[in-house]
Amino acid sequence: MINLLHRYIFKELLISIGISFCFFLFVLLMGETIRDLSELLTSGKLGFKLFLQLIALLIPHLAIFAIPFAVLSGILIGLGRLCADEEITAMKASGFSLYQISSSVFFIAFLGMLISAAFSLHYGPKSSLAYRSLIAQSLADNPLGFIQENSFVKDFPGYVIYVNDREGKKLKDFWIWELNEANEVELFLRAKKGELNYEENKRALMLNLENGSIERRTTLDTSSISSSSPKILYFESLPILLPLDTLFEDLSAAPIRYKDMTLAQLMDERNSLKDKEDNLDGMISEQRRHLQLYIHENLSQAYSVFALSIVAIPLAIRVGRKESLVNVLIALLIALLYHFLTVCMSWFDGVIGIRSDLLIWIPNILFQLLGIWLFSKAARQ
Repeated sequence: MINLLHRYIFKELLISIGISFCFFLFVLLMGETIRDLSELLTSGKLGFKLFLQLIALLIPHLAIFAIPFAVLSGILIGLGRLCADEEITAMKASGFSLYQISSSVFFIAFLGMLISAAFSLHYGPKSSLAYRSLIAQSLADNPLGFIQENSFVKDFPGYVIYVNDREGKKLKDFWIWELNEANEVELFLRAKKGELNYEENKRALMLNLENGSIERRTTLDTSSISSSSPKILYFESLPILLPLDTLFEDLSAAPIRYKDMTLAQLMDERNSLKDKEDNLDGMISEQRRHLQLYIHENLSQAYSVFALSIVAIPLAIRVGRKESLVNVLIALLIALLYHFLTVCMSWFDGVIGIRSDLLIWIPNILFQLLGIWLFSKAARQ
């Protein structure tokens, strides 16, 4: 009977958590896609197949943030429906305690915690690094895609480029602004036509422009151009080299950022930093302190799945509503409160004598204590 009960609750919660996960992942995915990939897709720098591959690589990284929300809202939705239908009351009347009823929930929360830790400390960093490398490779395979007609191209540091018309490698009515370090216009160049080629050995775009003019300027206003202006130089042919190395290196660099490292790499980095501290008289270096804080932040975020679940169980039983929207709103409020406490703990980062990497666990401890108190209170009713 108990096994049947556990399977029933497990099935109900798994469905609600799965739907919640898909919803939150879709929301996060749309925000990430619109920000990073939509412009590359519409400008022709990415093909549709590659676009789908990049979307797939984003999923492990975004799942880190979707799993805690999904488990929290899934428990509130699933248990809330069971309470609203008086099924929890019927289970208690049959002799089952709240601890027995909730054992399946604790098991799901524990699995969610392990899955979240795996994504946070292994699959997420790997997919993030693969994502950046794939974008770099796609841009290297289609370097001519950088220049698109009827759009301002700002991919090249120090330049703003605009082309009115383009047919393959042929350009018509080409505009380019050269900027200084303060992003102020120094030179304005305009050509009637040109040709675009890729120099593979130099990893650069070669623009061969024809029949144009160069003017020294201070603004983007082109109204002052005239044939009598002493600042204008005319040319019949002008080659311009636009290097792509810096763009590719920024995207395909080795995993030097902490968020691109797996747990094993982070621990190796920590041990390496620790070995360098032999002459610091036991003091922790600033770099190792930040590294340890990052590791604890990831572990704490994974454990939050379990800590928040303890709070969600008695809340779902107490509220007992069928409406999914209400339960999702409650889940969001709890998550926002947890995030607020986490931000408050981050304010102590850098304070002398305080271990900020340990303070990051305080929100989990507080929510777990609150959950235990609410759970024991609900169990006595």
